[in-house]
Amino acid sequence: MAKKKPTKKRPIIHRKKLLQIGAEFIKLQIAGNIPFWGTYFINFVLDKGLGVPTFQSLLVATVLANAVFFVVDDRWVFRSSRKKRRASTDAWRFVVFMSLSALLTFNITWQLHELFGISVYIGQFISAALSILWTFIGLKFWVFAPTRRKANA
Repeated sequence: MAKKKPTKKRPIIHRKKLLQIGAEFIKLQIAGNIPFWGTYFINFVLDKGLGVPTFQSLLVATVLANAVFFVVDDRWVFRSSRKKRRASTDAWRFVVFMSLSALLTFNITWQLHELFGISVYIGQFISAALSILWTFIGLKFWVFAPTRRKANA
């Protein structure tokens, strides 16, 4: 009997794909400044500048900053998969995911303020640090994931 030649095991994730994921993660960390600093500054203007109550100013700031974040994610961070996606699917998935994410980070920020007296400005730093990983995973593998095609049987 002839010996079988050992076959090379294919890596689960190819190096090129791993580099792409790494680049997208770094770009998302840069783009992630939009909802963070956008919310921070819009909240400051509404709260301190215009006297809008803290809850309402934080809510409006969060929504506006996340709208800009969607455009940057779609056009820059996850651009490589853009041709394989449906814009309408991306939009509703982004709204669902970021609404849940914003609700969670908003709640963390608000609870830190209410329960521990931590200013919403400092609370935002804490909630943002907690959201880094879940945001990348959700955006990369659900919101901006290429549409899967069903195999024809």
